[in-house]
Amino acid sequence: MPKNNAFWMRPAALDAGLRNHVEKIRILDTHEHLDEEAVRLKQPLNLTRFFMYYAFDDVTTSGMMPEDEKKFFDDSLSAMEQWKLIRGFWPKAKNTAYCQAVRLSIKELYGIDDLRDDTIIPLMKAVEKRNKPGVLDWMLRDKCGIEACLVNANDEGDMARRTDAPGLFLFDIAVSAFCGGEAGFKEYEKASGVDSGSLEGCKKMIDWYFARWGKQAVAIKNVCAYWRTLYFEDVPAAQAAPAYEKWKKGKASPADIKAAQDHLFHHCIRRATDFDLAVKIHTGYHSGHNYSDMDLFRVRNLANLFRQYPSTRFDLFHMSYPEWPDLVALAKHYSNVWADMCWAWIIDPQASLHFLRSALHALPANKVFAFGGDYGFADVVYGHARIARDGVTYVLGEAAAEGRISRGEAKEIAARWLRENAMEMFRVEARRKAQAAGQPGVLKLK
Repeated sequence: MPKNNAFWMRPAALDAGLRNHVEKIRILDTHEHLDEEAVRLKQPLNLTRFFMYYAFDDVTTSGMMPEDEKKFFDDSLSAMEQWKLIRGFWPKAKNTAYCQAVRLSIKELYGIDDLRDDTIIPLMKAVEKRNKPGVLDWMLRDKCGIEACLVNANDEGDMARRTDAPGLFLFDIAVSAFCGGEAGFKEYEKASGVDSGSLEGCKKMIDWYFARWGKQAVAIKNVCAYWRTLYFEDVPAAQAAPAYEKWKKGKASPADIKAAQDHLFHHCIRRATDFDLAVKIHTGYHSGHNYSDMDLFRVRNLANLFRQYPSTRFDLFHMSYPEWPDLVALAKHYSNVWADMCWAWIIDPQASLHFLRSALHALPANKVFAFGGDYGFADVVYGHARIARDGVTYVLGEAAAEGRISRGEAKEIAARWLRENAMEMFRVEARRKAQAAGQPGVLKLK
């Protein structure tokens, strides 16, 4: 890692000895959307890769016109043509952490100090030169200092993914479809061979996928806070079954749909518990722009689940921004709740500092995961990881300087926040062994 500070750090506030320690920690990255390297190498290399997660949102809300938003993601355009669409907005947005993560990445990976008319072509040439077999290993392990990434990605007709990077990539089982707008599930039916026409059939199909991936996966993941409330009632099967049938036929009321979804998510939680999998839930801020309904993602609406499933481990994402004090309170009160800062550092780095300051003395040291990139393009994981490492150093160094913790304790907590907590909570070593043992098994249905 370089000696430069992340853009929002005061150099004097970073304890040199602690920083050197933090730089050497091999991060367990709790959340990414990264493609396999073989997929990356086939993708067109253009400017959109640096912006799609998430800098484009800040560029857009700085004043970009909707028609130009669509043009920017046209892969038939050259990088220079794409740049011309956003260059008038880049100076307005490049102060934000979304954009600063891009700036840190291109500077320290490719030697490009900023995006300008004269740097776009050199940047893309530098990216192309590196974009060869081994690029993810170089990027994630060598440059970012990441030991492993927990990836949320499901191939067509599946809920997780086989990987060509075992050990580096471990996966969540994606269960959001069962809380989605439609109850089609045709791709899942085709892959599993299980008919989901009835509620019981759908649950058997879900069970098939847990048998397929349950020993290798690290968690299940639900992102339904983008479109529905996070309050999940434990709806009995007798009520959920007719509601599910109406949903499948496209004749369900909103109440019917919610009842069926609630029942299915409770089923997924129970299966996750059976397989010793964590339950990851998107809470807080919505990605994108110009649509968010903040009533949907309120983390406090999940509390009934924590009480009902005391032996289930819940990983609550994105620092629940902007309601992070609620997350601190929940993680403090419930033994089975963890606070995950994935994505948080680039949403709002100052709020992330405040969260960590609060968590340091409000939560047990094993309750925080301090980094997850939440990107689909590995290059920008680098800038985000830089900000996170400096943030952890800043908060712990500050506490040590004020005598609230010792420097030895600061080092121990840094290792916990960035690596050890996630290794333990997600059973990473056991999942790696299962992954190395071979292909996923298949459930024998009765």
